[in-house]
Amino acid sequence: MAPRRPGRALLAVAAAASAAWAVRTTFVPSPQASRAMGELRPVLAVSAALPALTLLAEDAEAKYGDQRKWHSVLVPLTTLIVPGIAFAAFLLYTFSDDFAWQLNPNAPKNIEKQAQYDMVPAWKNRSDPFRGLLNKDDFEKGLEEAWEKAKPAGSTVTVKQKLAEMSTQNNPHFMENKLAKLRMKARAALSA
Repeated sequence: MAPRRPGRALLAVAAAASAAWAVRTTFVPSPQASRAMGELRPVLAVSAALPALTLLAEDAEAKYGDQRKWHSVLVPLTTLIVPGIAFAAFLLYTFSDDFAWQLNPNAPKNIEKQAQYDMVPAWKNRSDPFRGLLNKDDFEKGLEEAWEKAKPAGSTVTVKQKLAEMSTQNNPHFMENKLAKLRMKARAALSA
């Protein structure tokens, strides 16, 4: 058998007390009791006045004479004119050179900013893959050892040969090569 909880009895006492208070304050007393008390009950007065107050309200209907002139101006202004101007301005901005210049490497503003970065010594050669290496020879030695372990049988390709071949490649259609030329022009214009 489950042990009895003392909280249940306390809950029952609280419920009985609140019910007694609700009965005392909710129901309207007899006229003799209210005269005997001689006090005004505001809740009772408001509940009696509410039906009379609803007679003062007008019917909710649209009348021809109630329309004001500024209604006929504000509705088209807020629904057609202002959004139309905002959308047209955004459309024109999307076709300008400054739109999303951080994402477009060919944008003149991006080329100018990259040239400004190149003039700062800490940011120079920031796109160089070997930037930050302490010892490039150590890297090449480790790369050569790893290639010797992983190369297929009969392969004649060496790391030094491949690095030399890759360092002399010049692809004129590569985006970074085109941008490098434009940055050099912008850098020359900035330093002049």
